[in-house]
Amino acid sequence: MRILLIIKLCILFLIAGENFITMFPFFKKITVLKTELKPSLYDYNVKSLNGADVPMSNYKNKVLIIFNSASKCGLTKNHVNQFNELHEKFNDKGLEILGFPTYQFFSQEFKQSCDISQFNQEKNIKYHVFAPVEVNGENTHELFKYLKFNCNEMHDENGVLENIGWNFGKFLVDKNGNVVKYYSPKLSPMYMEKDITDLL
Repeated sequence: MRILLIIKLCILFLIAGENFITMFPFFKKITVLKTELKPSLYDYNVKSLNGADVPMSNYKNKVLIIFNSASKCGLTKNHVNQFNELHEKFNDKGLEILGFPTYQFFSQEFKQSCDISQFNQEKNIKYHVFAPVEVNGENTHELFKYLKFNCNEMHDENGVLENIGWNFGKFLVDKNGNVVKYYSPKLSPMYMEKDITDLL
């Protein structure tokens, strides 16, 4: 029964589009003031899958793709394959790909970090995958607040942040830490290739 419910909800999501998620209370849009944010992307820390602090300053002077992920999503296979392809083509030229698992979209991610790590090994994921975060609602991770606030497509003039529509919403960041563009989950990673090469 639970599987059928998930299938029905997924179909409803595809019909209704990205605004479908605003029906859920934990996806209530939040307002952020610039004074609440740190001055730079590089001032934030994130957690590795084993719980260690990782400073974003490790990625200075790199072009970044930062996205929310899930291991059990219908979009996972295509995104993993294409992120691996982008990594192989551009990592030595200065591209880093940073994935952040989330449980927010029908719990399509493993609950235990060890299971996420095992999945990453089985799928030969070549890019960085960090500890799970929330990307929408009151508990949105500070890094994703920063990304949304500094991306024209992801906030309004009052600082109200847009919701990420599903797994694999992607932000492109230049070598100076500026958020260049947001790509919806519907767009494949290879769609970003020209923009990546322009920044490299």
